[in-house]
Parts: sequence; structure tokens; C-alpha cells
Amino acid sequence: MVEFILCGVRIRFDFSFFAAVGIFLAFDKAGYGIYCLAACFCHEFSHLAVMLAEGKLPDEIIFSGGGICIRQRSDASCAVLAAGCTVNFLLFIVYCFILPKDSIFKLMFGGANMVIGIFNLIPIGSLDGKRLLEKACYGTLSYSAAQKVLNIAEVLGYLLTLGALTILVLSGAVNMTAVSVLIYIFLMDFLLK
Repeated sequence: MVEFILCGVRIRFDFSFFAAVGIFLAFDKAGYGIYCLAACFCHEFSHLAVMLAEGKLPDEIIFSGGGICIRQRSDASCAVLAAGCTVNFLLFIVYCFILPKDSIFKLMFGGANMVIGIFNLIPIGSLDGKRLLEKACYGTLSYSAAQKVLNIAEVLGYLLTLGALTILVLSGAVNMTAVSVLIYIFLMDFLLK
């Protein structure tokens, strides 16, 4: 593990991050992996930019095999939570519909942003979708009703994700490293409960 402090923010690189990125890129026959990594960095940078615009600093930024996590002591605002997916969807629209389609780069980067944006809206684990749904439910429903909605949404999120993943794996349309990262996210979510 590599850890250092930059401008008062703890930055941590876990070995699993480098392993996951290396394996992901090594098995990426289509060349799509680098676009996904770029879309992930755009996503996380958007969270950070909105956080800074609100006058807040994160406590730490963790790079692990399951992804990049920006943590702050105070509860993140809806604007911070929604920023990543919003930027991903905006980049998808710009690269796939507004800019001239004169290179495969634009379509691949646009598509990667759409996939990253959709994935992060799934209400599972520590993804943005779950955290936004928690804010909406706890802000509008009783505690017990919010718990029921969140539990149902999480089960449905896992079932839909696993179903889609199974179809993609059986059709040979997904990188096995991506499958491994999803399994890691699922396991960490269940182990931390």
C-alpha cells in the first residue's frame, strides 16, 4: 500500500488497484479498458470538483481493486453524489451525439461514460445510486418505510446486475476482469454489513 497526504487529503493506493487495472488492461482485447478508466476518472473528478465548489475537502481518496472512493467526514450533498453520473451522461451525449463521429475514440469514450454512469446509479454497495436513494428515502419516508424501500431496491439492484452480468458473460461480451471487480464489490458489501 502506498499512502501519502496531499493538501491535507490522505491519498491511498492499495496494491489491489494496480493489480485490477493491470489485469483489466491485459485481458482487454477490444481496447475498451482505457476508455473505461478515463470515464471513471472523469466521474470521480466530478465528485471532487463539486465537493471543492461547496468549500469542502475530502478526508481521503482510496484507490482499491473495487474502484476509487472519495470519503469525507461530513455527509455528502446530493449535488456531490449526483455529479459523477451527471458528468458521465453529459460526456456520453457530447461524444456520441454532438461532436462529429470522425473517430472511434469519441464513440468508445462516450459509450464508456454511459456504462460508468448507469453502473454508478445502481442502488447497491457504496455506489452513488444507493447513497442518493438513501437521502431521498430518509428525507421523505419514516425510518421503517425507508429501510423497506432500500432493502427491496438493493435486492433488485443485485438481481438485475447479476442477471445482466450472466448474460454478458455467456455471450462473451464482457471482460472477465470487470466481472472480478463486480464480484469484489458484492463481497465487500456483504462482508461489511
